[in-house]
Amino acid sequence: MFASARLFLRRHPSLRDALLWAIPAILIGAALRLLLLSYMPYAYWGSDSRSYFSFAHKLLSQGYVSLDEKRRFLYPIFLLPIAALPGEPLRWLAWIQHGIGLLTLVPLAYLVRKTLPGWKLWVIPVTLIYAGMPMVLWYEHELLGENIFFATLLWTFAGWVAWVREPDLTRSRRLFWCFFIPFTLFILTKPSGRFVWPGIVVGLVLAGAWRRLDWTRFAAIGVLMIVTLTVGSKKQGAWLLYVATFPLTQLESPKHADFKAEIRGDVEPLHRNLGVYYLNDDWPFAFLENPGLQEERPLWKTLQTDVPRKSRLFMDLAIEGIKAEPANFLYFAVQRLVGSANPSQFKDIRFQGQNYVDKFEHFYEESQSKERSPLRMLFALPKKGPLPPYSEFQKRISPAPNGWAAHTLQAYVQGFENVSELVRLPNGQSEDRKITAARPTPLGWWLLAAFLLALLPQYRATYGVWMVVALSYLLGVFLVSQINPRYFGAAWPVLVPLLAVPADFLVSLVTGWFKPQRQA
Repeated sequence: MFASARLFLRRHPSLRDALLWAIPAILIGAALRLLLLSYMPYAYWGSDSRSYFSFAHKLLSQGYVSLDEKRRFLYPIFLLPIAALPGEPLRWLAWIQHGIGLLTLVPLAYLVRKTLPGWKLWVIPVTLIYAGMPMVLWYEHELLGENIFFATLLWTFAGWVAWVREPDLTRSRRLFWCFFIPFTLFILTKPSGRFVWPGIVVGLVLAGAWRRLDWTRFAAIGVLMIVTLTVGSKKQGAWLLYVATFPLTQLESPKHADFKAEIRGDVEPLHRNLGVYYLNDDWPFAFLENPGLQEERPLWKTLQTDVPRKSRLFMDLAIEGIKAEPANFLYFAVQRLVGSANPSQFKDIRFQGQNYVDKFEHFYEESQSKERSPLRMLFALPKKGPLPPYSEFQKRISPAPNGWAAHTLQAYVQGFENVSELVRLPNGQSEDRKITAARPTPLGWWLLAAFLLALLPQYRATYGVWMVVALSYLLGVFLVSQINPRYFGAAWPVLVPLLAVPADFLVSLVTGWFKPQRQA
């Protein structure tokens, strides 16, 4: 077996190099993850975790099969075998997801090895940066689809590189599946994955990759496009789209005039301050999610129990606003994109063990009165009867919330975030914080330079394509969402290796590295 492995690696030197040069990042990444696991041994259970785990919980506890349209398909299914493992599934999940994160450093090293002439200079810094990103580290530790979402996108990028850089057509068509399989997993993990499709289509043309496709591969892509339509909730989509466009409600239009009359006093102040809507959308978000929880707008209150009507109304008002003010619709997306770009926007309080203890208490108390609570399964607690008091149980959640490991990791996270700002966001009163006053930091300018250089011929088929894919995703997701660094997070698997492009280009000007690359 070892002889076969050595022979395989000898025939694939790029993969061999990736495995070797990823080792430093794997070791440092493992050390960071062990620090986190030492004082927070269980995967984090947050407000969105229940909907992801419901499929596995219902199937194992009741024999009931239900894949909610909001959470189809991959991650709920991924949780099923983990939930069936002996012991505490939430402890297993943390180790498994961190393992996947460390394994993903190999395709990252591979794509750097295959794309940058000076790869030996950049592969270790690039893999170290990604291995140590607090956002990546955290979402490997939470019961949430993001960890698989980020990882499968990075595997897709590496698969694309293997596919499009192979000169032999026959072998290239075999390598197509190294791109397509992780891409399928990515698309089937979160509904927002659909926003990469425009970038992928543009990339097929930009890199000339469509010429490498035969009817089988065209059919596979077509089927996946159709399957993409089954991922995501229509009612969720209508709600988020109207939240994203609420100030654009056309109050003078006769369409749904009775409903508009009740929210005129809410829309007009927001429309007068469009430049800061990214800071002021919390009220529309909460109101439109549950319009029945208020009395001042009786027509809107009736929508609480009439979900189909609510979705139709939201979609009508959103589309009308977009058609009337398309430039402002795009402006809102830019606001949210820029406002979510800084890693420091990701709350480092998550890495405090005491924070998990405090946040988890109400979930635990809720499970006291529910014999079919998913937390009983996840923590291997008794299926029936009272649970231990939380004052005792919390020691399992975080046995050393203020120990040296916790303080060491928190200091690291804060230091990382301090040096990784992309933009300087405006301060002051809300009305003074228009996103047009934001300015790139030196790192932000460096990334903008990388965007331009990615369009050069030597980078276009790889970094150029995936820059377009990342921008396609970011623009799409922020057209229909709130400001949130988590939504920006899926771009980091592309942006981190892209940061090496300017340095690679500058060194190449001196060394003359650019020449036809040996394929391996």
